[in-house]
Amino acid sequence: MTRLTLTPSDVNAIYCVGRNYAAHAAELGNPVSKSPLIFTKSRTCIVPFSGDLSIPASLGRCDHELEIAVRIGAALSEADPETCLAAISHVGLALDLTLREAQSTLKAKGHPWDLAKSFTGACPLSELQPVAGFDLNDLDLTLTINGTVRQSGHCRQMLFPIGTLLSFLSHRLPLVPGDLFLTGTPAGVGPLEDGDALVGQLCGAEVTRAVVRR
Repeated sequence: MTRLTLTPSDVNAIYCVGRNYAAHAAELGNPVSKSPLIFTKSRTCIVPFSGDLSIPASLGRCDHELEIAVRIGAALSEADPETCLAAISHVGLALDLTLREAQSTLKAKGHPWDLAKSFTGACPLSELQPVAGFDLNDLDLTLTINGTVRQSGHCRQMLFPIGTLLSFLSHRLPLVPGDLFLTGTPAGVGPLEDGDALVGQLCGAEVTRAVVRR
């Protein structure tokens, strides 16, 4: 199985989970969810997590949220967590870029978060690696910005493990090959500024680097 560099046309849907790390929920003053908080991003938001990351300055504050991304390689419907893990074909890193001011305004009005989560370039995605090289129960991720570690976490810190998340979703709608799932962000989120140099690591190995352009 080969590495993948996905474009929007390669992806069926992007599913995400909010507040899946307790420390991240706390830093934003949000309660911890008793069940997975699922939202989506448009697949048209996918851009390479490498080179220059263009983020429109006109949209206001844009926060980085580093996440483990997994690609579904087999159909899933009402599947148990073990079956869901076995259906993952590739793993990598993604940035769930978030317009924080817009999100706060939408939340205060009780509106969906769509406009804060789906915008041009909102889902930088690294090259995805075959899952055979990883233990999906032992994954860590780190984001360094301008030489300083801003986010670091491990999948064991997730409130809902990856298999549990996929099982939860598969009992509500069918998952198909090509679906992408972003599994939540650890604490340390914050705004990105023009010229910020980003390095993403998965399981201790650098998998991507990029520079913010605003």
